[in-house]
Amino acid sequence: MKRPSLTILTPSFNHVGYIDQTIRSVLDQGYPDLDYFVLDGGSADGTVELLKGYGDRLRWVSGPDGGQAAALNRGFDESRGEIVGWINSDDYYAPGAFDAVTEVFATRPEVQWLYGQCPIVDREGNETRSFVTRYKEFWMKRYFFERLMIENFINQPTVFFRRSLLERVGRIDETMHNAFDYHLFLRMAEKARPHYVERVLAYFRVYADAKTSSNFERSFREETNAAAEVAGDRHPLLIALHHLNYYKLTTAYRLLRALKR
Repeated sequence: MKRPSLTILTPSFNHVGYIDQTIRSVLDQGYPDLDYFVLDGGSADGTVELLKGYGDRLRWVSGPDGGQAAALNRGFDESRGEIVGWINSDDYYAPGAFDAVTEVFATRPEVQWLYGQCPIVDREGNETRSFVTRYKEFWMKRYFFERLMIENFINQPTVFFRRSLLERVGRIDETMHNAFDYHLFLRMAEKARPHYVERVLAYFRVYADAKTSSNFERSFREETNAAAEVAGDRHPLLIALHHLNYYKLTTAYRLLRALKR
């Protein structure tokens, strides 16, 4: 079975405490046809020195980049693989993830993109918020487009897609700071139904100053706007339900924050 070539992108900025684990989780997969590209936003915390230590095992750039979305668009433009995925510099892949993913693409030519399971972990890598993981897994197994329009239950670090699909839907919207991934998923979902891989593909790290944790209200508001933009005037009920879901999620996150305090 001929496996497809694979590009993995890692946007990064001042994450020297985590990025080494991210990089190792990519390189330790041992995937033979891998193009790994780290796009650093000009870190001044030792990240560049760490990247230099990997020699020619990866590609990297470092300098002002206009933010995470802009960095990813550059990575997409310069990607070499038939299959593309990205992992942020504080998350990491599970062992065997690339073999599981590329087997699907190699044997299922109709699959244009896929996602899988992604436990939430804390700073030390200990699983946390397992109830959120179980909730997402419930909907991942029962995917339908209308549900995705109401709520984002797809774990970004586990998403892989054919480069040809990206060319069909277009680049990431750089005006979005938090929900550009969800916006991209909705546009891909309009073109092709995703495939669910029922195994852990990656780990998503949550901590107090992480972007998702510190700006959850803005993140969920952007997701509502992203759904409304993709829907246009075609799905008014779904957007109304998404607005209700926004209040549900922000209330739950406020409660979690209060309990933690």
